[in-house]
Amino acid sequence: MSLQELRFRATHLAAVRAGTKRITMRYNDPVEVGPAMLVFEFDEEIRLPGRILSTVAKRADQVTEAEALEDGFAGAHDIVPGLSSYYPDLKPTDELVIVRFELSYPRRMHTALDTTDAAGLAEFYRQLLGLQYRPGDEPTPDADWLVLVDADGNRQLAIQQVDELKQSTWPSHDVPSQMHIDYAVASVDELEHHRRHAEELGAKLLYDRTADAGEPLYVLADPAGHPFCLLVGQA
Repeated sequence: MSLQELRFRATHLAAVRAGTKRITMRYNDPVEVGPAMLVFEFDEEIRLPGRILSTVAKRADQVTEAEALEDGFAGAHDIVPGLSSYYPDLKPTDELVIVRFELSYPRRMHTALDTTDAAGLAEFYRQLLGLQYRPGDEPTPDADWLVLVDADGNRQLAIQQVDELKQSTWPSHDVPSQMHIDYAVASVDELEHHRRHAEELGAKLLYDRTADAGEPLYVLADPAGHPFCLLVGQA
């Protein structure tokens, strides 16, 4: 299934990025609530990941003054003239769809560190950084995944047990540093959306665990080969 697009003139890019434009009005251009790619029509298109939050249909002559101002019009009287360059046949009695949207990026959950002693390394960082274990995590000798959170419960570090790990030789490059970052999205639809966007940007899929209903996940490699995870979860 192709991802829906919300297309804009290039002149709107700065306002969308700044967060000052979060509403647009469409005529005969159906969209649905959910993930969308925001496309800006430069000579070479700029595509930003986003989410449509709501759609409200109403006649052009029933758009409120507040809605008109929020979309950058001079007032409700300016709706039809202002949209005429987009929709030359638009009449005051025609139905518009008021679309509210936002930019939507994956959120960093935590940085994950590999180690052959998960309990020991987690305890080191717990004391060094003044963190605490995520509720339910226990630093037992056989622990293979421990998450450290701050005082507000925000994830900061995850410690992952591995069977073997060559110690980094940095600043020599013989053995590089070993870590990866987990990024969270809100839903399976957004997971697919951001996976496709990552691949458009040059990422490569390494592992597909989307069949896991408890925590659907993709592991991808960035263009330099560093692995990272995209998963449905709470940051």
